Amino acid sequence: MTRTTLRNTAIAWLVPGGLTLLFWGSAHAGTPVAVPQAAPAVIAFAQHREPLWLAGQLLPILIAFLFLVTALGARLRTACAHVAHDNWFWTVTLFSCAYVALAAMITVPLDFYRDVIDLHAWGHSPPTTAAWMVDEVVNFAVKLAITGLFVWIPYALIAKSPRRWWFYSTVALIPVVFLVLVAMPAFVAPLTTNYKPLDNQTLAAKIEALATRCGVAHIPVFVGGNDDTVVGLGPTNRIILDKDIFTNETPDQVVFTVGHELKHYVEKDNWKALAIIASLMLAGFFLVDRAGRAWIARGRRWFGFDDLADPASLPLIILLLSVFWLAASPALNLFTRHIEHEADRFGLELTHENRAMGRLFANEITQHGETAEWDPFFLVMRATHPSNADRIRFANAYHPWDEGKPLTYGGVCRPAATAPIPASRRAER
Repeated sequence: MTRTTLRNTAIAWLVPGGLTLLFWGSAHAGTPVAVPQAAPAVIAFAQHREPLWLAGQLLPILIAFLFLVTALGARLRTACAHVAHDNWFWTVTLFSCAYVALAAMITVPLDFYRDVIDLHAWGHSPPTTAAWMVDEVVNFAVKLAITGLFVWIPYALIAKSPRRWWFYSTVALIPVVFLVLVAMPAFVAPLTTNYKPLDNQTLAAKIEALATRCGVAHIPVFVGGNDDTVVGLGPTNRIILDKDIFTNETPDQVVFTVGHELKHYVEKDNWKALAIIASLMLAGFFLVDRAGRAWIARGRRWFGFDDLADPASLPLIILLLSVFWLAASPALNLFTRHIEHEADRFGLELTHENRAMGRLFANEITQHGETAEWDPFFLVMRATHPSNADRIRFANAYHPWDEGKPLTYGGVCRPAATAPIPASRRAER
């Protein structure tokens, strides 16, 4: 670490009141950050993991297809109806939970291989088998509870309104999704991850100062997990910082990260996510109604049922929704990359930590074993964020406050105070 870096680090942590000097110094210090090349082993590992990801997406589709064409789903429904003494509600609930349990049992070996064995074989640090099992059991219990509580709703609406059920189901389930998004960070996530309130008073003061410039105060910030993100809606909306953030990031990088996450909080991006989920549900249920009825008309002899309202149609519904999700993923990923890119822009305009941002994502490549550029498959099917290389290049290039240009988010947050840029430093740009 150079003397200049040490000096800037000391200023960042020891002089919280000098935010203006901090932002100006870090924004203009040094030359643009070079984009490192990822190690060949890193690229090879990323490419190796892609078929495993694809298998994880296709296996539930294959399971649903086999339950459908072998009439196993219809036989399982008959057994559940017998246990439930032909009670409609309990038949739907038992069948849906039984299907989820059987599908989970089939997918567990692939999940364990992908999440533990394969990571260990490639020299990574996977969770212990015990920790992995705890996570799996908790996630399965949550999935089972959600299935048992809510799957009956669309089936009741299919029976009551066969032609408009897809619209009514969306309307009925939006509040459910809202409650799930509210409950997850407060009640579900803590079951497997330890979160604690931010106790770094220096950083808390900086967050308050940044948030105040955006007209927001008293933002809940917690530390825990393996990601920096904003979770929750309404009363549970909060910023989560990675448990290792103070080890992996310098103080000015932490400030940029907080600025990035503030965009999601201030601009209410999680509400946008709820709107997207509602739109996807509406489109997905409409597809199920149209394509599902066509499939049933042609395959009822193999399926063992002739009505979408039959609980045995669940594998067909899961199959169609899974295919729809895969087909919609490229467009959804493109939108989320845009949201994350705008969060980077917001963070830079708020903090002017260009070099800190560039170094942060360079470190992801050189120190944390990530790739620099997305390959085409990952870009289309999986990438929800810009690549590390794209983010470094953006950090190097984006500084409208130096050029007298208007800020994109100047009307959202009060701009950081800046000092005139010496000619020598303008030349470095």
